[in-house]
Order: sequence, then structure tokens, then C-alpha cells
Amino acid sequence: MEPTNSWPGKQQKPLVHLNRRRKPQFKPAFHLAMGDSDPQTAPEDDQKVGNPTTEKSALQEMTPSHAFTERETQKSPTVPLQSVVSQQPQIHTNQSLSQSALDPAQTILDTIDTQTTHALPLLPQTEPFQKPWPMSRGKAFFLISLLCLIVLQFFSTGANDFIGPRGWGIVLSGTQENTDKNLIKKITQQLQPQNGTPTTLTPQQYIDQIISRMSLDQKLGQMMLIQFIGPDYSLDLNAMISQYGVGAALIFTANQNVASKTQLTNLTRQMQQNAPIPMLLAIDQEGGKVDRLVTIDDPRPSAAKIAATGDPEQAKAAGMQDAQDLSQYGLNVNLAPVVDVDTSNASIIHTEYRAFGKTADEVTQMAGAYLNGLQQSGKVFGTLKHFPGLGHVNGDPHRQITHLSLSPDTLQQVDWAPYRNLIQQGNVHAIMVTHEFLTQIDTQLPSSLSSKIVQGILRDQMGFKGVIMTDSLTMDGITNLYTPGQAAALAIEAGSDLLMGASSPTALQQMIDGIKDAINAGTISQQRIDESVRRLLQMKYDLGLLPLPRQ
Repeated sequence: MEPTNSWPGKQQKPLVHLNRRRKPQFKPAFHLAMGDSDPQTAPEDDQKVGNPTTEKSALQEMTPSHAFTERETQKSPTVPLQSVVSQQPQIHTNQSLSQSALDPAQTILDTIDTQTTHALPLLPQTEPFQKPWPMSRGKAFFLISLLCLIVLQFFSTGANDFIGPRGWGIVLSGTQENTDKNLIKKITQQLQPQNGTPTTLTPQQYIDQIISRMSLDQKLGQMMLIQFIGPDYSLDLNAMISQYGVGAALIFTANQNVASKTQLTNLTRQMQQNAPIPMLLAIDQEGGKVDRLVTIDDPRPSAAKIAATGDPEQAKAAGMQDAQDLSQYGLNVNLAPVVDVDTSNASIIHTEYRAFGKTADEVTQMAGAYLNGLQQSGKVFGTLKHFPGLGHVNGDPHRQITHLSLSPDTLQQVDWAPYRNLIQQGNVHAIMVTHEFLTQIDTQLPSSLSSKIVQGILRDQMGFKGVIMTDSLTMDGITNLYTPGQAAALAIEAGSDLLMGASSPTALQQMIDGIKDAINAGTISQQRIDESVRRLLQMKYDLGLLPLPRQ
């Protein structure tokens, strides 16, 4: 069928002026394949635009070949962009050329020109291009929610605290603060004597006042000794301090916490500045193979080397030097001295030269002298370890479950004698409990989780009233048997006050949840929690971290 300029019975309209602005109308290319090419199917539309052949001829005379823009060619995915741009459109009909001789792209263009009711626009469209909104509703909702959270957190933390890791740590973690950063300051203001009168508070009354104002979450936070990765005050570290209000942290070389003197000093200062209650900042600076500051300070002698001198004064001097080194970096607890008796050549105490002697008397004398020197300034406290003793253990609790089958009488005479002697001297503030099984005392639980050993022996038999901490609850000797929550709850039930091991907010929450479950189940009482927090606050008071309120 030949294309015509008008339909029978209707008056032909004049050719549309080329510069007339009106919105072009398109018929998608797939309509052609569906049989819409018959001009008789839309007589009214054809009448509106005039003769397409005439319009096309006029447009070709005035329009350069590059008038086909990328946007126009994208209207029909069947038209390759390169073919349209590179070739000048030619006027022909399907009758003048055979179908096989036509270029595929040109054939499609001509088919659209001659058979559709509307001509393709060969001039750039004049309407402004409206870009679609590039963001989905879900993304927009998320950003708006995040913005609202940031604004709310800004007002709740204050501008000074919000700018920095503390504020961003809270925002990015998606949780709310459990602690009041100014808890001690507020309590001090409330208890501060007026009109220049001296305070009438005793240390015990002051500590009781602090405990009475603490929530359960704040109390449990005080019972955590965390670890962390890296030399910086990271978001994770800030979350554990600012949100959970942890009571203590361990500086550990293997965790890359020590890079330089300045870095370590700044790190501990930041930790104390953001802590709701001043923290116990610990390190196990034994010397020798367990020298955590060797990368920034002179090497320190091992316990075995000090013991070889046979001179308690040299042991005391070593303790004084360690206290000076630690205090200048803001550290106030040393997880030393080791008071294990070196009785087995296969124990890690022997192979790493960590013991002060091969008899209970030697250990008591030399380790006691070191402890006196370490604590003489009052700025750093020591920790006796590893109760109930690793001197006889042929294995490493870090990597395996260890067992010891010695009788209680032998343990009393050898392994426990240094603990008992030093506790009686009244100079012990903290003791660390390890994870070995004493099979003749408790076959069900490792020492650190056994109330028969922690409460029964350390508390009841030896009369120790200071802080009892666990060795890391992330050691294989524990994780092979218990979840973090189970281990934490059992350690508190056994009588420990400070739980070492959590190294992330997630791990910390798991331990706290385990303790809360035990409280809800009735196996741990609120009174038991208060006892541990009281001992921890007393230790901080003795270190000068919690001075009495004064005018």
C-alpha cells in the first residue's frame, strides 16, 4: 500500500512548521512488530501530523546528521547508536529497495518514518530533561533515620563529647549508653561538704554511696577487664568504655597496643577521660620473655634471673623500677609477680623462666620483695598469679585443658604456701586464678570457675579479702568447654570479682547477658554483685583513683 498524504473524506492540514514547539509522540518499535504499521488503524493520528514523507524531506534538508542524539536513539533499543550517528539518513521507500539490500538500522528508521503515524523527531527536543530521583525510598528512609539519630545523640551527649570517637562510637554501634560519664563527678558534688567544713565520709561510706547510685549494667561493667586490638582509641574501645563503663583494661603487646611512649601515654589518658569511673589499667610486665614494654623501654630481667641473685633487695629494686615505668604511661596494675613454685621442668613457668624460686620459701622471699618494691609508691599494685599454681602443671591452659592430680596436702605445703604467706603479710591487693582442673578437689569445673577453690580456699581458708580476677576467659582451657556467657556467670558464682577476656562490644555483651541470665535464674544475687563492685572500688580508692569529696 502506497503511503498517502491524507485520508479519504478528510481535509488535509498544511505542513507543520519545523520550528513549531510541540511534544513529539512516539510509538515504541515493538508495536511495529505487532501489526500497527497499517495506516488504516489510526487515521485520526495521521491527520494531525500531516504527510510524514513531506515532513521528513523538509527536515532532512535542515537537519545535520549528528542531530540524532544518544538520548533519541535510546528510545528504541533496536537502533544501534553507532549506525545512526555515522550515517546520513536517506529518503527511500520499501518499494524502491529490496529488503536484503537495506542496512538493518536504516531499514528500521525508514520503516518507522513511512509506516508509523508520527515522524521521529530529528531536532533536539526543547523540553528540559528531568532526571529521576537517584535514591530509592529505602535509602532515603535510612539516611533520614540516621540523621535523626545523630541529632538526638548530639543533644544527649553534648557537643564536646559528640565530636570524636566517643560520640561516633555510640552512633555507629546503634546502641544507647548504659553509663553516665560524669557519674563520679555528680556523686562528689552531692556529697561535697559545704561552708568549708571537713568531710565526715569514711571511705567505706563513700564507696557505698557510689554503689547505691549505680545501675545493674554499670555494676557489671565494673567487673569486666577488657582487651582490645590496635594502638589507638578506636570506636570499639570507646564503646566498651563509654557505653558499658568497663572497670579495667589490659595493655597487651600481642594485641598491638604498644607502639611508642607517647602513643601509650595518650591512649591511657583517653581511656581514663572517657571512663565513668576511673579504670584499672593493667599490663603483665614480668620481664624476660614476658616483657610487654621491651619495644619502647630497656629490657627487664626475668623472675628467674632476679631469683638467681639470691638478693631480696635486688628484687625490690626491680619492682620499684617497674612501678616507675608503668606509672609514667598511666598504668596502675601489674599482673605480676608470678608466685608459682618451679617444680616441673615441663611447665611453662619453668621453660619461660617466670618463677622466683624452686621452693615455697624462695618464692615467698623474692616475690614478696618484688611486690613491696612495686607497690611502694602507691601508684601501681601487683597481682599474685597463677592460683592454685602452675608449677606442677605439664601443659599450657592457653592452648589446652590441663589437669593436676596432687593431693590437697601437697598443694598446701608447696603451691599454696606463697599465697598464704603473702596474704598474711597484708600487702596483697589482687590475685589471679587460672583454669587448670584440680581433680582431687573439683572434677567438674576448672579452678577459675570452681567455688570450692575460689571461695572455699582463697576466701574462706586463706582469708583473702582483696580482688580476685580470672585469667583470660578466651583461653582454650575455657572456650573448649563453655560459651562466654556461661564462663562469666560461673566465674562470678565461684567468687571472682574481675573477668578478663572480652575484646569487642559483642563479646562483652555476651558475658553480661550470661550474668544477667544467672541473676534472673536466682543463681547469682544482687548482693553478690555488690560485694565484687565494693572490692573493686576499694582497690581504686587505695590507688588514689577515687579521692573522698572535699570542699
